[in-house]
Amino acid sequence: MQIIMCTEEHKDRLTEIWLMSIRRTLSDLDPGDVQFYARLFREEVLERLELYAVQSRFGGELTGFIAMNGSKVELLVVHPHYQGQGIADMLIGHVSLRGELAVDVGDQTPEVYDFYQRFGFIEAGRSEQDAHGRPGATVHLLRPQQLEPQTGAS
Repeated sequence: MQIIMCTEEHKDRLTEIWLMSIRRTLSDLDPGDVQFYARLFREEVLERLELYAVQSRFGGELTGFIAMNGSKVELLVVHPHYQGQGIADMLIGHVSLRGELAVDVGDQTPEVYDFYQRFGFIEAGRSEQDAHGRPGATVHLLRPQQLEPQTGAS
């Protein structure tokens, strides 16, 4: 597997992976909310953010992706068939080269909060609205810059 920078040709597959994730993790969303987030995904994520994906061996299909806005993780999605295989580890490791990372998670998704904590993110604050002003508590997480282990005598 390898990490690639996404281009126009990858947008359909990224959308497919994202929709599968939304249907699986936020199954109780109102259809209007799904439409709102789908529009947001197309306009904000696909058009404005840096996108990196893990591609299966030998130029195969995309298995997961991360959307970055500077050092902020805006979205991290792994295709359900590839979850638990280290795809998220690869993507977080790739963007960790930027230094400190940030991510916002919804208060209504404790499993996502726990997921990011496993990667070393810590709570840095809370808001009562999401980034788009919609109601719903948001937890702001930070992952301090990871220092390389020191080797040799000092």
